[in-house]
Amino acid sequence: MTSEQRQFTARSQTFPVILVRKKVKNINLHVRSDGTLYVSAPARIPWDYIEAFLEKKEDFIIRAIAEMRERQQKFPMLTLSDGDTLYLAGHPYTLDVRLGLHNTIHRSGQTVFMELADDTLAMRQKLYHKLLQSLGKKLFPASLARMQPLFIDQALPDPVLKQRVMRSRWGSCMPLKGIVTMNTYLAIMPEEIIDHVMLHELCHFLQPNHSRHFYDAMTIRMPDWKERRQAMAKYLPYCV
Repeated sequence: MTSEQRQFTARSQTFPVILVRKKVKNINLHVRSDGTLYVSAPARIPWDYIEAFLEKKEDFIIRAIAEMRERQQKFPMLTLSDGDTLYLAGHPYTLDVRLGLHNTIHRSGQTVFMELADDTLAMRQKLYHKLLQSLGKKLFPASLARMQPLFIDQALPDPVLKQRVMRSRWGSCMPLKGIVTMNTYLAIMPEEIIDHVMLHELCHFLQPNHSRHFYDAMTIRMPDWKERRQAMAKYLPYCV
């Protein structure tokens, strides 16, 4: 897998492009929250062909960027600065940033304490992710335990549960390998939202695609899953 930096211009706006060459059959596009276009494509497809693909997606790109900017105005992006509000499992915490001898992070009461020997944004993000990963180790197995009984009538495997920081999806399921991976950023959100993603991934053991049967399986087990999905928007600015 290789990556390269490109640019794409649409309606007098220029967007940075991260082009990743890997073993995929089609060109895939994801518009990131910072306005970057993340494109994955087969190794042999020329840039001109990919650029033509982006031109066909111009309306989608412009609309997605506009929606993100509107959302960011309502919910400013988290900068991980002293005094910022963080969310952990849906609950607000105040971030206390101090210079020190070590790079550490922990929470006490309603405060998250971040000590920095290396005061860079990269280190702040690394510590933030470390905190979320630690919390996810508790939240995700608990969610799996709540959701598995909803499949009591199905021969559902006991999945191997993993987590990682992901930019383009909330979770993934590999039915043949019995693996469910949760996005570490879900540790920001309340249990009912985590449960919605967990249920989504478990339903892929029944239906590997997103067909009508897949969503029927979700609705039977969680009639309000659409409302839970919509509630995720509040927490997107904290996925940094």
